[in-house]
Amino acid sequence: MQKEFSKVWRNVDYPGIELFHAYFHQFCFGKHWHDELAIGIIQAGAEQLDYRGETAILPQGSIVAINPSEVHTGFSGSDHGWHYRMFYFDTGLIEQILQEHNGFGLAPTPFLRGPNIYDPQLFSLFDQLHRSLEEESLALASDSLLTIAITQIFTRHGDQKFQPKSVKDKRAPSLAKAYLRENWQRNVTLDELCHYTDVSRYQLIRSFNRQFGITPHQFLILLKTQQARTLFQAGGNSAEVAIDCGFFDQSHLTRNFKKAFGITPGRYIQSM
Repeated sequence: MQKEFSKVWRNVDYPGIELFHAYFHQFCFGKHWHDELAIGIIQAGAEQLDYRGETAILPQGSIVAINPSEVHTGFSGSDHGWHYRMFYFDTGLIEQILQEHNGFGLAPTPFLRGPNIYDPQLFSLFDQLHRSLEEESLALASDSLLTIAITQIFTRHGDQKFQPKSVKDKRAPSLAKAYLRENWQRNVTLDELCHYTDVSRYQLIRSFNRQFGITPHQFLILLKTQQARTLFQAGGNSAEVAIDCGFFDQSHLTRNFKKAFGITPGRYIQSM
């Protein structure tokens, strides 16, 4: 049987988010609450909660949503325990993200309809976001995933009517695309792109994806991997190419190169 473990940390670039990753089998949480908004994903097994006077079982694939200050417990809901990842978001950060993008305005501290949310697309987004804050990732990727995940979960599962503002400047996606082409070697941030195009985060991501079928951070990563392939064809090695293309290290390059081309850089170089 897998050994129990737990890990807690904060990414220095996102002080308003505490992150937790754990596997428990025998351990049980007593009654407690969080001042933050707690959102998590059940990766394996099942968790059981006592929450709002009821008991809920959250199986693999579930999103856990516990609103701030609400008392709850947590313990195994299966014979195999539960493996999960959690976010604890400062409410100020949540309000900041939502107020920037909501065309109707927003009351403080919106609530989620929880504790069990089944939404595979959102599950994948929160999984990607959690991993991006654990590993070295492009700022544009983490910023975009955070904006999309929070906006979408409140749009689909929140207690308030939410309508993202429309983009007035239809040139924004093309401007952002051109800017990324000119600065593909750098770790461009979402705020930098928004300042350049004069639109909000979610507006830019939404309009860019609608026009080009891809998000700005996905486009930047593909620019980097396309250039890496060109450099490999010219005789470059993985270490040099990773630096030249603005990846954090060779493993960062390898992960994204294989996603794009279905082959590792090492095997690609051997085929040249």
